Amino acid sequence: MALERGVSFEPDEHLATLVLRHVGNVRDHLTLECVSRVWRAAGQIPGVWPQEDLTFSCDLATRLTDARVCQVLRRAGANLRSLVINDAPAAFTGEGLRSYAALVLHEAVAGGAPSAPSAPGGAEEHRLPTPGPRPRPAPAFARLHTLDLSRCPGVTGRVVFELLKQFRIHKAPRAERLQRLALAGCAVRKARGGGLLRSV
Repeated sequence: MALERGVSFEPDEHLATLVLRHVGNVRDHLTLECVSRVWRAAGQIPGVWPQEDLTFSCDLATRLTDARVCQVLRRAGANLRSLVINDAPAAFTGEGLRSYAALVLHEAVAGGAPSAPSAPGGAEEHRLPTPGPRPRPAPAFARLHTLDLSRCPGVTGRVVFELLKQFRIHKAPRAERLQRLALAGCAVRKARGGGLLRSV
């Protein structure tokens, strides 16, 4: 039986969330979020981007900006092991990656340790001890093993260097460090006598 014209399928937020969790392609994921407010709201739910690999390439990458990358990472960045951004325009500088890392750190610190409660009666001398120092929050991209920014001419050595510091690549155990960094076609070069990156 043919469907009547004008009939559309509009799931509720719960069903839309279940669908999005099984969409691995970035383009399809973002396209669905543009369909309606329900899909857009479902896309904001934590865990709806479960994939470990995120790739921006071809014509999807040509429209990238740092703000858009940061928005996607806020939803998909927690579990990433591989992030590939190839052939992005010069407007993409990599600052979106740094912004996301800074947001993760800010949100972790803003969570804060609970303040020490007073004992019943509010007597100052019976105030419970203040909790000890909190452990340093985990950095963004804590599980990332591959970062490929090939052919992104707007990415400079300064941004990459600052990003690697945010990764704590100089302190992380070898097994937890970034394993592959691809920067061919970016505005970076190696410094003399060392591995630091500089702008061309």
